[in-house]
Amino acid sequence: MRVVSTREMQRIDRLAQEEYGMPGVVLMERAALAVRQAMAGRYGALRGRRIHIYCGKGNNGGDGLALARLLAEDGAEVAALLTFAPEECRGLARENLERCRTYGIPVQSWADLEPRQAGAADIIVDALLGTGAAGPLQGSIADAVGRILELDRPVVAVDAPTGVDMDSGRVAGPAIRADLTVTFGLPKPGLLIFPGADYVGELITAAIGFPRPLLEEDPRTVWATPSVVRPWLPLRPADSHKGSTGHVLICGGSAGMTGAVAIAALAALRGGAGLVTAALRPGMPFAEKPLEVMATEWPALSGRLEAYRAIVAGPGMGTAPDGRELLAGLLRESGAPLVLDADALNLLAAEPALLRGHPASLILTPHPGEMARLTGLSVAAVQADRLETARRYAAEWNAVVVLKGARTITALPTGESYINSTGNPGMATAGMGDALSGLIAALLAQGLVPWRAAAAAVFLHGLAGDNAAGRLGPAGILASDVIGEFPVALKAL
Repeated sequence: MRVVSTREMQRIDRLAQEEYGMPGVVLMERAALAVRQAMAGRYGALRGRRIHIYCGKGNNGGDGLALARLLAEDGAEVAALLTFAPEECRGLARENLERCRTYGIPVQSWADLEPRQAGAADIIVDALLGTGAAGPLQGSIADAVGRILELDRPVVAVDAPTGVDMDSGRVAGPAIRADLTVTFGLPKPGLLIFPGADYVGELITAAIGFPRPLLEEDPRTVWATPSVVRPWLPLRPADSHKGSTGHVLICGGSAGMTGAVAIAALAALRGGAGLVTAALRPGMPFAEKPLEVMATEWPALSGRLEAYRAIVAGPGMGTAPDGRELLAGLLRESGAPLVLDADALNLLAAEPALLRGHPASLILTPHPGEMARLTGLSVAAVQADRLETARRYAAEWNAVVVLKGARTITALPTGESYINSTGNPGMATAGMGDALSGLIAALLAQGLVPWRAAAAAVFLHGLAGDNAAGRLGPAGILASDVIGEFPVALKAL
């Protein structure tokens, strides 16, 4: 599904009115109808329910005022609570304010409501600020949010929870934590990316009359779902053999860290690669080697990289000088796509010049700490705008960047990006990144282009983790548990 920034959504709204003749008042009415339908679906019959709608003075408040009239028609006991002086209201919001008064709906300042009356609400509607708002809340909006948070009642957010930045998911201070959010037209990044995603509750994306050609323009950002990923996956012809399904090379292994290579190698096999070779530092014992995996040493790779369709570098590799030389050689000589993880990223952070002029297609898979080291940013800065950070450096490095974490971002050098929809907190254990790198390489070896291999592997990795959590529970999940679910996840798609 396409995901749009606030600027893109504002453009869609403007063009719907200017070029397609869709009146703004109709869009506002349909938005209110969509919220009413969603509320009825979640809470059942609304007749007799006490519903307080907190309204700002912009179009989001106008949606709330239109909703007040519709809920009153359903027999709900509605109050429209304003965070502004009525004379400050303009345009469509003003029209709906006057309609509320004509219909006899109670309209008053939220601050004039006695605490006992405010606490009597069965449901609260947040129609304070729309998707275009950013930065810390101020003035009466901030005060109204504080009141709502104190009341501890079910909250329905109109288009966006107030206080959540819709482009980044950043939460700069107190914010509405909704039970249900009804957004209009298309989802926005801040509804999907943490921490904002944690404030959304159930998310419903409602079609309210925006013309389909505007909604279906080429996306810059995509919510990666089964329907998006399924067409990319490699089909396996009846006459397939281990040579035709690709040979993956995993480079890594230092003292005490050879298990990372074993995890990545097994993940590549479980992801469908026909052959996997693990290359370790010379003389390094490999007690964890899976039976199905071949093994070699780093010096033996010289002049032989053409045998591999995909290469992973970094798991357990360490940052000693010989590891740096191995990485430099792979970047210089490999014609196959390279997946760089773990210590390969740490070596790049120490010597950024290694990234210049590489002939291979690169996929970098940093977690936030590694991304901070690569970019010189703080971890907090990376996490404050994960989407734009991944995009910026994918373009700068001319590489696919997989910024790992909850709702992993896969960013392309061209600016397109994918927000992942799978995965769970139980996957926050050692070895998960190694498993992901091996799975990306498996899909590369089977012929997927790098950005599709990365985004599809992220989705399948999370889906396998969800399967493991469903089978085992939300804690104590091992990387090997998730790897065992890779074939099941592939079969499910």
